[in-house]
Amino acid sequence: MEKILEKARMILRNVYVALGATAMPFLIHAAYGMRQPDPSSYTVPVQGRVVSKETGEPIVGISVRYDNYAIVNTDSDGRFLIYVPEEENSYSIRFSDIDGFEKNGFHVTEYMRITRDEIEEPLDVSLYRESQVAVIRGRVRSKGIIGKPVSGIRVSVYSYGTGDESRDTDFYSGFEVLSDKKGKFYIQVPERDTYSIDFFDANGLFRRENLRVTSNEIKRPLKVTLDKETGE
Repeated sequence: MEKILEKARMILRNVYVALGATAMPFLIHAAYGMRQPDPSSYTVPVQGRVVSKETGEPIVGISVRYDNYAIVNTDSDGRFLIYVPEEENSYSIRFSDIDGFEKNGFHVTEYMRITRDEIEEPLDVSLYRESQVAVIRGRVRSKGIIGKPVSGIRVSVYSYGTGDESRDTDFYSGFEVLSDKKGKFYIQVPERDTYSIDFFDANGLFRRENLRVTSNEIKRPLKVTLDKETGE
């Protein structure tokens, strides 16, 4: 029975790698029959515009997110419109650059907590733009004398900042990839002094691992080994 379950997980891993990280939540919902929130409760509109703090120009492609079910991207004019639950009195909305450094640089994630009264008018949001980029790369293998490459591992990078309060926030969206068939990963991130890197197997075959590395340590490819998850 255990071999059948492991084979099923490996099939799911291959689908996960093929579709990408963003598809995984939907696969999990389908596999376990998890109930999703009633969409009829998301009736309160939140709209506004996201611009660059330096230039005042609109920013396209910024993810505006209330929770896992209220997510939109800003349009070419930086504008957005989402709907949030009517039963809440306040909302924490995250504005994050999901493109990373691919388009027009990376803008630092901002969180805005607003009340029901504050969203009656359009929100004005401005994001700080990063100018320096670093690269984190490496390979994931299974632990053992001859470690085999491990594909489909979600690699997520967080930052500890540089002392500048405007930049001393963690970042997540846009800095997450899956290890490929050879176990390799490559991520462009904002330049920081220290990074926290999370290695997670959504299929549960390997134990989660977290590394804290410095800017000097990422100058060379990272070698990451994961323990296999032991069944109870």
